[in-house]
Amino acid sequence: MTKELIYDFLKILFTFIMLLDPIGNTPAFLAVAGGYERKTQLRILKHAIAIAGVVLLIFALGGRFILIFFGITPGAFYIAGGIIFFKIALEMINSKPRSRHAPQSTLNPDETRIIAVFPLAFPLIAGPGMITTIMVYTASPEFSLRVFIYVLIAIVIGLFIEYMFMRSATKLMKLLGRTGMFVMEKIVGLILAGLSVQLVYDGLVKLEILKEISAV
Repeated sequence: MTKELIYDFLKILFTFIMLLDPIGNTPAFLAVAGGYERKTQLRILKHAIAIAGVVLLIFALGGRFILIFFGITPGAFYIAGGIIFFKIALEMINSKPRSRHAPQSTLNPDETRIIAVFPLAFPLIAGPGMITTIMVYTASPEFSLRVFIYVLIAIVIGLFIEYMFMRSATKLMKLLGRTGMFVMEKIVGLILAGLSVQLVYDGLVKLEILKEISAV
């Protein structure tokens, strides 16, 4: 595997990880499920990750055809994705520290599935940003089987990291503290803001509104 191929894959992977936001989502997971016993927490988490994985896989497989069906050009979707990215970045930068809810009673299986679907699987894990990004990659003119495989592998790795962070939510909160996780989310938000501007620029180039400027 050449350096260029490795770079392409790592770019997709790190973009997915930033959008999945395992650090920022950990307090949110505790807010939703932190009051339940450990066994119930893990059951909710496993269901949420599985459901999110299915949703993302559907858009990875069908996202390109959705755009073709509605006649949306990759350039236009890049710009739309950049706007959504920027909104998510602003929410990260302007967010306040999230706190845990008070302990709650044990849930029955139906209730755990409901929590796993909403708000955990969607929109916390498989949110608009992740869905949009997957569709941007699969709708790109440079789309190929290699890119599709990169996207699938990045989704699996990203969800695994998300799972491990949420599984260790209590330990991470003790290790980093609410302030430490708060600061990390701000840093991720700033990087994501830069990516959002780059997406809008790439979209304008693809629509031939701007000319591409060579990187220094």
